Amino acid sequence: MRGFLTKDVPDEQKLIDGILGRGKDGGRRISEIKDELGTMMNDKVAVFRDEAGLTEAMEIVQRLKEESRSAYVDDRGTVFNQDVLGAIELGYMLDCAETIVLGALERKESRGAQFRLDYPERNDDEWLKHITISMNGGDAPKVDYAPVTMTQWEPQERTY
Repeated sequence: MRGFLTKDVPDEQKLIDGILGRGKDGGRRISEIKDELGTMMNDKVAVFRDEAGLTEAMEIVQRLKEESRSAYVDDRGTVFNQDVLGAIELGYMLDCAETIVLGALERKESRGAQFRLDYPERNDDEWLKHITISMNGGDAPKVDYAPVTMTQWEPQERTY
């Protein structure tokens, strides 16, 4: 484990230095991007969804990912800097949002906590499977599927 941590420290320091070195010219504050992301996820990716809203959500996530590369922090301190932590957190939030939206777009049915207004019925013949999304070191997420193992509790239709 020690070698793993030692190997990654220079990369993490480079990430932090990059965040601290961003100027305000042309960029947005990290908090503004977080706020827009949260509002958009509530508006477009809540329980009731449709393809048009999800497609718009994906476009917004991609734009915010691009904007986050030049987003700046106000605090330039080097000791327990909450702004830097927020910038790092934003990257993870954007990755999570991207996978949530991609999975929602991929699943063309209503199941569990997703009610697709454009696909209101559950479709076990096509969609009784897990959607797995991974980055695998690449820039774009990869979609795969895994079978559902039935136990004593079989899936039941949820009604709203």
